[in-house]
Amino acid sequence: MNRLRRLSITARITIGSLIVATLFGLVAVEVVRFGVASILHNATVTLLDNDVAAPAAALGNNPSGPFDLPGGGQELAIVDASGAVLASTLPGSLEADIGGLLRLGEQATSVKVGDDQYLVLVRAVSTRNGVMHVVAARNNETTDLILDRLTGALAIGAVLLVIGFGAASWLLTRAALRPVSRMREQAERIADVQSTGLLTVNPARDELAELAGTLNELIRRLRASAERERQMVSDASHELRTPLAVLRGQLELAELDAGDAEALLADIRSSRSTALRLGQLANNLLELSRIEAGPASGRTDWRTLTDELADAIDRARLLAASPEENTPPISIDFDYNPRKTPPGDGLVGLSPTDFGRILDNLIGNAITAIAGASGGAGDAPARAGDAAADAATEPETGATTPPDPTTPDALTPRDATVTAELTATDAEVILTVRDTGPGMPADFIPVALDRFTRADGARTAHSGGGLGLAIVGALAGSAGGSVVLANAEGGGLVVTVVLPLVGAPSPAKAEQ
Repeated sequence: MNRLRRLSITARITIGSLIVATLFGLVAVEVVRFGVASILHNATVTLLDNDVAAPAAALGNNPSGPFDLPGGGQELAIVDASGAVLASTLPGSLEADIGGLLRLGEQATSVKVGDDQYLVLVRAVSTRNGVMHVVAARNNETTDLILDRLTGALAIGAVLLVIGFGAASWLLTRAALRPVSRMREQAERIADVQSTGLLTVNPARDELAELAGTLNELIRRLRASAERERQMVSDASHELRTPLAVLRGQLELAELDAGDAEALLADIRSSRSTALRLGQLANNLLELSRIEAGPASGRTDWRTLTDELADAIDRARLLAASPEENTPPISIDFDYNPRKTPPGDGLVGLSPTDFGRILDNLIGNAITAIAGASGGAGDAPARAGDAAADAATEPETGATTPPDPTTPDALTPRDATVTAELTATDAEVILTVRDTGPGMPADFIPVALDRFTRADGARTAHSGGGLGLAIVGALAGSAGGSVVLANAEGGGLVVTVVLPLVGAPSPAKAEQ
């Protein structure tokens, strides 16, 4: 069995086909031989009946003879009531055992005498001299010869058919598996990391074509996964390099300020802030990996969504509270219609924790943007980052250059507002977060959901590693939803998150 497994699929299929063909050939030869033997036996019995018919009729009319027995291969004997042979053309060996033949009955019976095989038929005839018998015999030598020659011919034919069947199986199997060989060769080329090709799909749309299609889909997913992993490692190494360098510098300063308690405390606080940012960056990377590992499995109803919205607003209000005089108070509010709820038991394909993470990131982004544009960017966003890290969330989009608070874009206290609105339709739940911040550069909006992306401007001046919106987009996408960013006409940014209801009809069907 182990040797058979080492053979190629073509060889195994061919061997199996040969075995099956041989078995069928043997059965076919035996069936044909049996059928021909039965036909020849019936023909011989018919001949024996004809042989005894005429002598039996003559014996009934004239039991005393004379008896004229035919020749030409017809072997007959007339036996009187006492068992004496009156006339005979039987071979001597049969005639010597005439008493035994009379005991065979009137059914044709095979009798072996020496090396010869005979088929014997005995017919009893009632005459005025008593019951007499006519004995007819036929030598089976001719029949056996015919069967032997027929069997030989059938055996030769069966061997030729088996050989032909094996050759045909080999050729057909090679032809059928040729696409597999090509796929293997292509797979070896695809294994090269520089290759971008896919397996060739057979236009016949057979099982091999389905296999090639499935493997191509697997290749695409593996490549996408490997590309995401490579990109994440590259981006993470790039993003971690700067804060690690800053932390090292801060620790070196702390070592130099070892004799100055106040300076040493300031260095330790700065190092702590940097370490918190590093930890949050690592947490966000792990969160993105978890989200991209598979579709969301949580389910949340409308009531839980509204509770999460209220809780997120409370957290945001604590985050926005600041004792700094140059940081204006930020008004944070929310809105939803308690009478407008999803139909039936409509659920969103996110867990409450994931939905809360979306809210924290979007509202935290808005707070950071408003604080940066209001002239309080020096402190409020830093405190926002600390609070977000302690809460295992970090709202961020990423940027580098804060605006000048003396410019016309700087916000007044009455302009500092953030609003989160939650609405429901027959097919989806829509979350809209608006703020009065500086908005976002138009050319940056198409890539704002990409990881580690940053835009210049007040909105992203004090953000973290550029993972906040990437997490929002990944969470919405895992639930089958989408995220749309747009600058408001009067200033600020509007972020719309659309989350379809599980099992709900599409929006087009819902409108119909």
